[in-house]
Amino acid sequence: PATLPLVHLMISRIKEYLASDWTAFETLFAEALASDVTLLNQINAYLCQRSGKQLRPMLALLSARMCAPQCNCRTMACAVGAEMIHTATLLHDDVADNSDLRRGDLSVKAAFSPAASVLMGDFWLARAMETVLKDCRLTEVGDFAKCLAELSEGELFQMEKAESLDTTESDYYTIIDHKTAALFRAAMCSGAHSVNASDEDVERVRAYATHLGLAFQIRDDILDYSHETAVGKPTGQDIREGKITLPLIGAFRNADSGESQRMLEAIKEGRYEGVEDFVARCRGNEYAQKALEDETAKAIDAIAGFRNEGARQLLEDLARLLCFRAK
Repeated sequence: PATLPLVHLMISRIKEYLASDWTAFETLFAEALASDVTLLNQINAYLCQRSGKQLRPMLALLSARMCAPQCNCRTMACAVGAEMIHTATLLHDDVADNSDLRRGDLSVKAAFSPAASVLMGDFWLARAMETVLKDCRLTEVGDFAKCLAELSEGELFQMEKAESLDTTESDYYTIIDHKTAALFRAAMCSGAHSVNASDEDVERVRAYATHLGLAFQIRDDILDYSHETAVGKPTGQDIREGKITLPLIGAFRNADSGESQRMLEAIKEGRYEGVEDFVARCRGNEYAQKALEDETAKAIDAIAGFRNEGARQLLEDLARLLCFRAK
């Protein structure tokens, strides 16, 4: 897809801008993963060879650079903590969702075992908090503690709604705020706190992170109803897991009440074959796309007042690009 080279180019621009800060992050990240257990090291190598965009540590570092002239050791710990918590959630999710694929490759659950995936998730989570506790103050620790609670609440609320199949648009935003935006907030707010940013600046960073996280997840949910690109999982997977996301909610809103009710009944009976056609015909992706564009604009507006043009411009460009990504 055409957007993939653009995403890679954007990531290269950010790493070039962060320069020695990114190198320091990578060094601390490797140190945090070190272990004497052979199997653990084998799985760590497997994960690191298949790592994603490492977006959350970039957000932590860019947040700090936008609020202060330079990062410090606390910032690096926050960046490492954000990436490790993100990976831990993916390792746990693959077991909870019985997923054999992650980013187009075999998941740790499939390549090793479900137990290995759960235990590796526990290890990454423990090392994340160990790193943050060692180098950071209570303010940054609090950012991550709040995030961990929200991640669990979001997952459990989504499970509850998948069982009842009565997710409202308000419920949907609560779920994605907790499941996705929470870690964006923790990464960026801890980064800002690590360089002693003012309360006003932290709140602007928090707003950017929240709106970016919401837009990021909406884009994921649009891709689940799109055949234009491979996203590392089959399209239409969300509804088969009982997840009613914004494209389907939008289609329900656009369709007449009778058609919406018939589709909902079919879903409750486990008949999913007409859902993707329903979303396409009733412009569900267009509905979600409008919401995505609104969230992206709010994210960019939130940081308009920051004077560090280098970091701010990268964050603005990142918001525009990530929310129209093809993967």
